[in-house]
Amino acid sequence: MFLFGSCFPDMVRKKRTENEWFKLEKVYYKTEPRKIEIFLKGTVKNPSLASLEAFELNENSSDTLLFQHEKPLTVGSVLLRFNVEVPENKDWIRKVGTTRKWIAIVLKNDNGQITHLQTEISIHESDKKQFRKDLSLEAEGEFIRLDGREWKLVSDVDRMDQALLQYIPKQESLLFWSEMLSIHIYKVRVSSPTEIYSLLESGKKKECPNILWSLESEKSGKISYSWEHSGCGKQPTSSQVSKLYRGEFGIYNIRYDKRGKIGPEDKTHWSELLDRLPSKLD
Repeated sequence: MFLFGSCFPDMVRKKRTENEWFKLEKVYYKTEPRKIEIFLKGTVKNPSLASLEAFELNENSSDTLLFQHEKPLTVGSVLLRFNVEVPENKDWIRKVGTTRKWIAIVLKNDNGQITHLQTEISIHESDKKQFRKDLSLEAEGEFIRLDGREWKLVSDVDRMDQALLQYIPKQESLLFWSEMLSIHIYKVRVSSPTEIYSLLESGKKKECPNILWSLESEKSGKISYSWEHSGCGKQPTSSQVSKLYRGEFGIYNIRYDKRGKIGPEDKTHWSELLDRLPSKLD
């Protein structure tokens, strides 16, 4: 599913940013018109350091060489800058949302001995928008086609414990939306959909005592539920249809929200549509 491909790093990797040879402080990307550069900032600790290479660690184990520095490095602070080939590095820039990359640094001394460091870097959507502008690239996934209409991405959150993407119909605004599709992932290993469901139900009923909550079905590891209320505090009449299940990266909660009540036919329509996600998204 294209929505999730760039959101979740390999959870078993661990950072190692310093040893007796080198301290890795920062790796980051910058762009100019038609040009991508990658920067490495750190501190050289070994006076015999002869060369340095950087690789991007890919999920399919085919690591990509980012740059090579084959000259001795003197002890002290260093900032290295390298050009990156645009044709080979534009797909992740097209994808809307935060991109996480694991970068490995291979260090060699003048005796041919080798040591490794690795770190994870995050490139946020705010930076990627500028990258796309500089490189004249169109975004991928900024709009999706759903139920015959185009929906636009209005929120992208990716944290260690959870991730959230939210879409509204293309013609609506974030302040005055009437419909919203949310894809919420709880990045947990031990919790079950049932446990998450209980927390969601108790929290919503505490927030809004007059809510009408309904467990529609629970089968094949997927929980289908819905709720509606006729106004709660400053919230207007609202309703929701949701699907909760365990997926590749944790517990998925895919939901359709409406400001107003959802009629029986629309409720059935959205329940069936959410069941067909992610294959329905294009």
